[in-house]
Formats: sequence, C-alpha cells, structure tokens
Amino acid sequence: MNTQVTAGAVFDWPLPPFFHPAGATFPASRQCLAEFDDGRIVAGELAAFDPERNAASLVVPGQSQAQRLDLDKLRMLTLAAPVALVRDGAAIRQVGTSEGEVAEERTFTVTFRDRKTLSGSTRGFVRRKSGLFLYQLGDDPKTATCCFVPAHQLGDVQVGPLLGHSLTGRQILSKQTLAAALDKQASLRQELLGKQLAERAIVTPEELKAALQMQREAPKLRLGDILVDAGAITRDQLDEALHIQEERRGRRLGTILIDMGVVTSRQVQMALSDKLGIPYINVREFRIDPTAADLIGAPIATRHQVLPLMHIGDSLVVAVENPLAMDFAQDLRFITGLTIVPVIANPDDLRARIAREYVSYSRVLAGGEAGAAAGHVPGAPHAEEAAPGRDLSKVRVEELAMALAKEEPLAPRATQDAEFELRITDNALVRLVNKIIIEAHAQGASDIHIESSPRKSTTRIRFRKDGDLEDYLELPSYYRNALVSRIKIMAAMDISEHRHSQDGKIDFGKFGPLPIELRVAVVPTINGMQDIVLRILGGVEPLPLADLGLCARDLATIKQMVTRSYGLILVCGPTGSGKTTTLHSVLHHINRPDIKIWTAEDPVEITQAGLCQVQINSKIDWTFAEAMRAFLRADPDVIMVGEMRDAETTKIGIEASLTGHLVFSTLHTNSACESVVRLLELGMDPFNFADALIGILSQRLARKLCSKCKRARPASDGEIADLLAEYCMDSKLEPAAVRAQWLEDYAHQGQLLLHEPAGCDACKGGYRGRLGVYELLTGTAQVKQLIRARGTVPQLVEAGQAGGMRLLRQDAIEKVLGGALDLSQARSASS
Repeated sequence: MNTQVTAGAVFDWPLPPFFHPAGATFPASRQCLAEFDDGRIVAGELAAFDPERNAASLVVPGQSQAQRLDLDKLRMLTLAAPVALVRDGAAIRQVGTSEGEVAEERTFTVTFRDRKTLSGSTRGFVRRKSGLFLYQLGDDPKTATCCFVPAHQLGDVQVGPLLGHSLTGRQILSKQTLAAALDKQASLRQELLGKQLAERAIVTPEELKAALQMQREAPKLRLGDILVDAGAITRDQLDEALHIQEERRGRRLGTILIDMGVVTSRQVQMALSDKLGIPYINVREFRIDPTAADLIGAPIATRHQVLPLMHIGDSLVVAVENPLAMDFAQDLRFITGLTIVPVIANPDDLRARIAREYVSYSRVLAGGEAGAAAGHVPGAPHAEEAAPGRDLSKVRVEELAMALAKEEPLAPRATQDAEFELRITDNALVRLVNKIIIEAHAQGASDIHIESSPRKSTTRIRFRKDGDLEDYLELPSYYRNALVSRIKIMAAMDISEHRHSQDGKIDFGKFGPLPIELRVAVVPTINGMQDIVLRILGGVEPLPLADLGLCARDLATIKQMVTRSYGLILVCGPTGSGKTTTLHSVLHHINRPDIKIWTAEDPVEITQAGLCQVQINSKIDWTFAEAMRAFLRADPDVIMVGEMRDAETTKIGIEASLTGHLVFSTLHTNSACESVVRLLELGMDPFNFADALIGILSQRLARKLCSKCKRARPASDGEIADLLAEYCMDSKLEPAAVRAQWLEDYAHQGQLLLHEPAGCDACKGGYRGRLGVYELLTGTAQVKQLIRARGTVPQLVEAGQAGGMRLLRQDAIEKVLGGALDLSQARSASS
C-alpha cells in the first residue's frame, strides 16, 4: 500500500500486488476526473482520498478550498496521469514463485449496477470493501491509468482469462483436448465453441499488429485443406462439397460445408485462425481507430458486414466473418485506395458493433445525411463532414474526453496556431463536439456555454437547463483553441478572427444524426481568448395553449382575443422568458387550412406545418421591417413578427393591424403596462395604437416544483399575512376578501398549504421543468382612452386591474398556493 499524508490529509491509493512504480512516485499526479451518477464529470486535484473511511476531497480549478467528494454518488474516479508499473522481483520471490508466473496484464470486465460495462486490460488489481482499483492499459503498454470503482457501483467483476485459456496457456491442457472438452460441453449445455475464440480474441491494436506480422510468415493454404488437416471434416466430405460447388458456382465452400452440417462457422473460424495465423478479433472491445472507421460509409459496411479497425501504412485492416471470402475487397479498394487486410470476428458481435459505430442506412436517409450515405474517398474536401453518422448515444462523454487527453499535448510554440491544433486533435475532437451537442439536446438543454479561462485553467462546458446553468465537462486548457476552431468551421465562421464577435448558425444534420440547428455566438474575452454560446434551435414542438400555465380566466380571454380578424396582440418579457413559445402556441391554436399565416423570426426556433416562416438576415438588409412589407403584398391573414425592436417595424405592424390583419409580436419590457408607454415613446401615434391594441401578455418563467417529491406544510398566520400584503399591494383589493377566496379555491381541510422542494431521482434539487407566470392587459375602453391620453403606468395598472388583470406577483402567489411553485421561485419570477 502507498499512503501519503499531506497537511494531515490521508491519500490512500494502493499499488497492485507484485508491481512497483518505475523510478517515480506513485501516483504520478493527483489530477483526476470524477464521474457521478447524474452524468456530471468534474476535473480537479485530489486533496485527500481514503475510501475505506468514505472520506475524499477535491480541489476544483478556480477554487482555493477543497470540497468534499461524495463517494456515495461517485460512479468512477480516474487519475489523469498514467504511471509506469514494473514487476517487483523481491516481492514475487518472497512468495516462492518466479517473475514469469506473474502476468504483465490481465483482461477484465466490470459490469455496473445499471448493466453498463467497462472492459480492457489491467496491470493487476486490488479489491477492497470500498471498491475495486484497476490499472488500465491503453495505447502505451508500458503505462497504466489508475481507476477506482466504488463497491456500490459493482454488479459483476471478471479479471483474468477463463479456466480453459489459463490451462492451455500453462500447457496443462492441449488445445485439441480443450476443443474436445468444449465440443462435449456444447452437446451437454448447448454452448457454442465461441468461448474458446472469445478467450483468445485480440482486443488491442498492438496485439493485432504483432499477429498480422506472424500471419505474413504463415503458409498459404486453401480452406478445404485447412479443415481436413484440422480434423474438422474428412476428405470425402470435402470432395462432396467441392462437387456441389462445381454445380453451384456462386456459393462459397465454407457455406456449403456448414449447410451440409459437417462443420460449424466457429470451427471454420478456429481452423483459419490456427492454420493461417489470421488474427481473431474481439470486436466488442477492440479500440477502433476513428480515422479508419470514417473511410467506409455506413451502407457499404452494412451490406458487406465489414468493420474497419485500423489504418497501417497503405493497408486497411477490416474485421469480417470469413476472411477468405474476398468479394468485398474490390469495392473497399476502390473506395479507400488502400490494400484490404481481413481479420476474423464473431458474426453476431460484428453485426452489433457495426450497428453501434454507424447510424443505420435508413436513419441516415431520414436525417438527410446524403454525404454520409456514400462511401468516402480519402483526400476529398471536408473529410469529417462526409464521414458517416456515428451513433454517439452509446459512447460516454468521458471516454471521448479521455481519448482527447491521451493525444500528444501541443508544443508551446504551436499553441497559438489554431489550424495546427485542429489537425492534431481532429479525430477525437469532432466526435467530442458532436457528443456534446447530442447530449445537450437529449437532456433538454436550451444553450451550451463553452467558457475559456486564462492561462492553464481548464475550459468549462456548461448546459442551461430550466433556466439554470449546470456543469457538464471540463477539458485541458491546451484544447481550447481547437474546440473553438471546430465550432467555427461548423458554423462557417472565420477561424482567423479572434478580436471581434461573430454570429453564425450550425445545421447539425450535416454533422450528426439530429435534424436540429444551433445559433452560435462567439465573444472575444481577455488574453485573446474566446467564449462560445450555442442556442439549440429546432426539434421543438409547439405546446398546446392549455399547457402554458395560464389561469382559467386568462386562458379564456386569450382564446377569445385570437378569434378577432384584425388587431395587435403583444407578448412581452425579458430574454429567455418563453415569449416565442407562447406565440407559437397561439399560432398553433389558430392554425387552420383556411388561414394564411406569415412569420418573420430571428432565429426560427420552432417550426410548424402550415406556417410560412421567414428567417431574418440583417447582413443582407433582410430586416423585420422589410419582411413585414413583403408579407403585406403576400395576402396574409395573420402576421407574426419576432420582435418589434425599432420604430419602423412597430409602425408597419400597427398599420397592418388596422388594415385587416391579425398581428402578433414581442417586446423586451418588464410589464404589460410598461409596454404601452415604451411604444408611445418610440413615436407611435396614440390613436392608431389604441385602435389596434387587443391585448398585451407579460410573462416570466419560474422553476416548477417536482410533483413526485415536493413536501407540503400548513402555512403559518404570519406567512399568510405576508402573502396577502404582497398580493394586495398597490391595488384596491381587500385582504379579508382575498383570504376568503383563497380558502375557497386552495384550502386543504381548511388550511392553506405551502410546498417546498425535497429532491428525488426524477428531478434536480426538488425542481423539474418550468412554469409561466403571467399578467394579461386587455384592451378595454378605459385602457384605450388612457393610451390616447398618454396615461402613466400607474394609471394603466389601475385601469387594467379594473378590467380583471392580475399582476405577475399575484399570479405567482396563486401558483404557490396551488402547489406548483415555492415562495422563493415565485418571488424571483415576479420581482
């Protein structure tokens, strides 16, 4: 055991038995990646680690104090710096054995409680009550990466070969005897011979290179002779199969022998592997070179059932079921321009891995990935864009991050060269960016924030979900420029521009399996760095009007408003308050075949069938005002303009609403009554505006309590009194009458209840989703008169309340009493 004590903090990470570090301290560094049950990945430095006592602390970049690491919520902990481990001869001799008896590495498979697996090769292991320590081997067989899996995460663990492979390796049992035993076992337990093949299967590129070198020295034999020499078939059976083949020229000899029932596909594969030295590959676990996988498109890989494994010089190594059936080789040579080297794989595993690595052909066509559907020819422009769609949903983001981190760090003199960085990290980086976008969409995030920090601090990636930012991933600082350059290329931006902000859009359907768009904003920050925010657009369906969270009175009023044939309806609120969602819900409600609806948006976030939607592009002077003028010449019934951001657009909108069109739009104002004053200040004619106005809806979004875990408690008299004071403030309402109405509408067994967040597996911190808080100002006669007289905001509020308007804080308080919000969220949304 290696225990270090620093400033009173215990660091207990054991060495594997019979190994010691090669001339260096162990571990080499305390930098680590911690993966949690909720999918978060946190990078930092371990200040203390004592899992036997459930004690660990982590120093996160940017923070000076260590934070407690909750091992109960930890899925896996990985030390970032690999270590070199060599056999400890003295320790081995002390137990009376030789160094040759201690294996340099063992295969392992860890099955987690959620049935996901982790597998590979390890240089020994340590099993404790607290969990399992592994020393995983990667591309460099001389070094190992230290991993810790807590005991509560472990479902099943297998380290080392199965019994048969161990006995043959130690020459206690011959391969022939083992094969006979396995055949007997198959007859008794209906198990295939594949156990033996699986145990000897190659899982690393290094093993494969060595096996291919041995194969070159093997004699060249025909399949029939190989099977006869192996004792799998007799000479008479071979002659019969050859006679059948003469009559049916299109059939393969191996297929004929299998159909005759004299040999199995596994026996054919065993014979080829033994006699010709053709490597047998475990394609379930083999680390595929991503550049090789991108050389062959999904249709060809699926049709021929071939899986590209690695690119060696001018050769491409591919896994197939039968390496002697080379009818696919000509197609692959034409597509790739490389010599094709086949190796053997289990057909079932081969089909599963091909499905995992490639999006199915039908899905490619459905997603519009025409470039992915065709085989790719090396040297074609934009190779990564033409690469086949990869199913990244089954790949953990930490695997991609680790793959990126294992690449050679950039030389200091090259850190400012974005193109150089991009070329080095392109393979892993392309997949990492795609994975980030796919996972953000799957988690329901609205935005992706990529934040660069000065000097050597990590680059932080965060998702905005339900209005709040959540940490997702941290990457080493030397990849920040490459990450920015990759996103700029996807958005068709200038990668050489670092001093000015840039805006763009990504059509992700060209790069991945999701038909979504992302709005990209690149903002220069200090020290010549750049931050990126990606807004996820598209792939969103409009909500039914009844699901917005409007009270019954406001919902009925809005439904009545939108039946008008002309007039102006506005939705106001700050950025991110759901104005676009509300407008599209209204349009969805009135969207009928007999109505022509035009929309001008920047950007188009929600698409609907039946709407004529236009994207604003100010770079070519295609503005909201220009779009409005064009709409008026296109015979519209309804016009929706994304935002009235200038006097010209607003004036055209008001004029359109007075000439027989129903016009919808948004404003960035704090309340419905303030919107009236803002438009008058823009120079709108008060008489035209008053005549056009139907209503103004102001809104905010608040985090909604999780319905599964929220806790209810009786409200105290003091809390009720405070709520009544807030509710009746600046109004003519009587607290006693309001309280009586609350008891009638919301009381449970005669008591008003308040609800609080608790937290469960279905939510985050007791909150799940968001809910709208609204105030609706109706264009009553009194309100219109005040607009013509340029009335003040307090006057408009009084007139609105006389017409039945509830203020934002009143709507929020009623949602608190109804159990949808807690007090903190209600006050935050309505203040």
